[in-house]
Amino acid sequence: MDYSEVRKEVVKFCHLLYKKNYTQASGGNVSCRVPGTNLFAIKKTGINMALMTESDVVIVDEDGQVVYGDGKPSKEMGFHLGVLKLRPEANAFIHCHPSYAIALANNDIELPFVTVTSRKVVGYVPYIEPAPAGSDELREFVIKAFKENPESKGILMKEHGICTVGRSLEEAFNIADLIEQTAKQAFIQVQIAANRGLFKEIFNR
Repeated sequence: MDYSEVRKEVVKFCHLLYKKNYTQASGGNVSCRVPGTNLFAIKKTGINMALMTESDVVIVDEDGQVVYGDGKPSKEMGFHLGVLKLRPEANAFIHCHPSYAIALANNDIELPFVTVTSRKVVGYVPYIEPAPAGSDELREFVIKAFKENPESKGILMKEHGICTVGRSLEEAFNIADLIEQTAKQAFIQVQIAANRGLFKEIFNR
């Protein structure tokens, strides 16, 4: 078995994340369950998402041991597997580095509900404190955040990025997309609110 379909799916969403500017260089990682098994497909470490191919996705078991493919899985595999084990209803996990969401977390701000869509679809999105990439500390922070907030579909990571889960990679991607766009809308709203009088003066003539 070459796991071609699930590997193609991981590559597809890695390319989408890079196209949306939600990650940079070789940062970020994507994983999902292999349907009908206790295995997981995950991006290899040190690979630029824009340049990924099927060979850059490895298959690992529940302990993180590579059972198919060449190369090392993402250094953040620990929190991918930890959260997916914690959330049996979730089949996919996305970690990326979108700018506006990072800025919110760096200022100790949870994702604000600026639209009815963010409130309904995304729900509560807390932030976690910073820790070195690939560290046991970061793994524990991520898993703890999802464990303590069972209704949350995503979290913000100070100085780092975001993590999202979904029943599919498409759903996890949509949550990541909504988180970043909501963070951007919140930023715009603050800028306009700070200059409300000027906006009215210019545009409400």
